[in-house]
Amino acid sequence: MTHGARLTREACDTKASELFGEISRVVHTIAAGHADLLTLLAQFAALRLSPDTEHPPGADAFAPEEIAAAMAISPQSASAQLAFARTVTRRLPNAVHALRAGVLDLQRLRSLEKAVHPLDDRTAATVETQVLAGGARTNRRAFADVCKRTVTRIDPEGSADRAQTRRKDRRVRISPDDDGTSTLAAVLPAEDAEACYQRINQTARSLGDNRPEGDDRTDDQIRADVLVDLLTGRVSHATPTPCDIQVVVPVTTLMGLSNDPGEIPGHGPIPARIAREIADRPGSTWRRILTDPQGHLIEVADRRLPSPAQIRHVRARNQTCVFTGCTRPSRRTETDHTVPFSQGGPTLTKNLGPLCPRHHRMKHLGHWRITQPHEGTFMWFSPLGRTSTTKPHTYLETDISTRAEKDPG
Repeated sequence: MTHGARLTREACDTKASELFGEISRVVHTIAAGHADLLTLLAQFAALRLSPDTEHPPGADAFAPEEIAAAMAISPQSASAQLAFARTVTRRLPNAVHALRAGVLDLQRLRSLEKAVHPLDDRTAATVETQVLAGGARTNRRAFADVCKRTVTRIDPEGSADRAQTRRKDRRVRISPDDDGTSTLAAVLPAEDAEACYQRINQTARSLGDNRPEGDDRTDDQIRADVLVDLLTGRVSHATPTPCDIQVVVPVTTLMGLSNDPGEIPGHGPIPARIAREIADRPGSTWRRILTDPQGHLIEVADRRLPSPAQIRHVRARNQTCVFTGCTRPSRRTETDHTVPFSQGGPTLTKNLGPLCPRHHRMKHLGHWRITQPHEGTFMWFSPLGRTSTTKPHTYLETDISTRAEKDPG
């Protein structure tokens, strides 16, 4: 590479770093704009829409049409936006403030509002305080899971009652799509849905690994074909195969000494009552998993290649790919040595982590560097000199925000 080419690369990196800063600024500006819009919509709703108990002088049943015209949306969407704005500004004022400060985005605020929707105002405020104490988390999925976990912990009986009610809504439906396709969907209890998906995925993976020459189907296409095969019984792999569904439950919950929620990795928290029912089912197998006081898993085994127990441990400790913000469930990842075995890296869980194929390849190509300073905590170093940290999953109701910050060096 010539000196001129090196300068060109350096100039590109400098420009990319400047753009990164501008992107961050715009993201914060958008969040603040959303907060301002919600405040204005709430004020408009207070003037033009009648609450249940009083009728302001400016009340107008067709006020949503005014907002619809201003925002170029349907009256139904305008009505929903007004209701959302009025709800969050009254019940979640601190979350709206966090949105204005750029700590949260609008999607995270919607996740929090959805989680506290069935709660009274006082309980909703408690959930808001506990969730905001941990910040935005690594991604929206993680934030939504924390919202649900906090509600389940603070309102265990209500959460269990709502879960039992939702189970009564289980159903299968079909809706026609375009070009000769239809969507087949099912609403199921979480553990049943997980078992169905694992059965499909295990069979599809086996077929994909042993496909004949000329079979160029994608993984999604194979899974779709397997679903049809299993339901219609038209091929040999419709024979039942075992599925391992992991449900993590605090021992105090199993003993009835607490109502701390259980958790299905990849799905999220489940009420204590539901977790106990699953554990008590015939055929359920109990495995002991130890955690530290922060709720993080502790080392359980060592061997040259990761054992099934180590893989289960790593996937329960880090429930998604450990690249910051990646949402690929750890059950669909590769268990990677952080320090390669060829370079003396031990096959201990403190040197193992789940990486999806894309980020596994990114690591080994050397574009990003990765370390694991503490078990389950991964630090990534980008080509532009930025660092980001992914922490292990915690089975407590409070989670620590994962933040990306500029490398001080």
